Order: sequence, then structure tokens, then C-alpha cells
Amino acid sequence: MRLKRALTAVVTVGILGTAAACGEPATDSPTSAAPSAATTDASSAPASAPSGQQNVTNVTVTVAKGKASTASGRVKVRRGTTVRFTVTSDAADEFHLHGYDRTLDLRPGRPAVLELTADKPGVFEAELHRSKARVLELQVG
Repeated sequence: MRLKRALTAVVTVGILGTAAACGEPATDSPTSAAPSAATTDASSAPASAPSGQQNVTNVTVTVAKGKASTASGRVKVRRGTTVRFTVTSDAADEFHLHGYDRTLDLRPGRPAVLELTADKPGVFEAELHRSKARVLELQVG
């Protein structure tokens, strides 16, 4: 149990340090980090994968007037899962996933795709840099 607490503390410090670099406070609370314009759809449900292949979780994000909408404020995946973010924006911006330090340049009306293997355990915030909108949290466990 002590190891779990120590790991939680290390992950929390890492998240806080990364989020501070972008000027946004990090939090482990799904309520305070939920996007301001969340909608409900099945876009973040895991896609079925053929036997012997990794699970893939598709996450669809739509940005309109500087506000992001997703199916869920927190996407939970198992460690080792492939996560595919598809982000479509009505304005130029940059999508940034903290902790993994991955970004996507967003162009108006053109879907951008970021695919990664969720191999780091923890909770990682995604935000839009120009509009400063929080998009979602990726929880890897």
C-alpha cells in the first residue's frame, strides 16, 4: 500500500509540473477538469480489435468557438492500450496531452489524429493551447 501511495505522489508531482509549464493547474478531480461543453456519444468506447492485437480506444473531440466537447471528461484505459484521438476544430489551435508531451496542430475543419500507446500509468490532462480550454483527462491504469 505504501508503494501505491508513493507512486501516486510521484505521478501527481509529475502531472503538476507538466501542467504548470502550460499555465494550467492540474487536478485529479474529474469534476473540475471536465470540458466546459461535454456531450454524450460513444466516441470514446473501445473499438473491437482482432484477436491477438492491442485494444484501441477511439476518442473524438470537437472544438467549436474555443470550447471542446467529448463523450467523457475522463477517458479510462488499461496500460498498453492504443489510444487514438481525433480532433476537429473550427479554428487553428494546438491540442496537447500532458505527461506524454504529445501535440497536434489543429487546422479549421480538418480532423487531426494523434495515436499513442498508453504505457505510462496516471492521470494526464489534455488541453488546447491557444484557447486554454481543458479537453479531457486520460487515466491510464
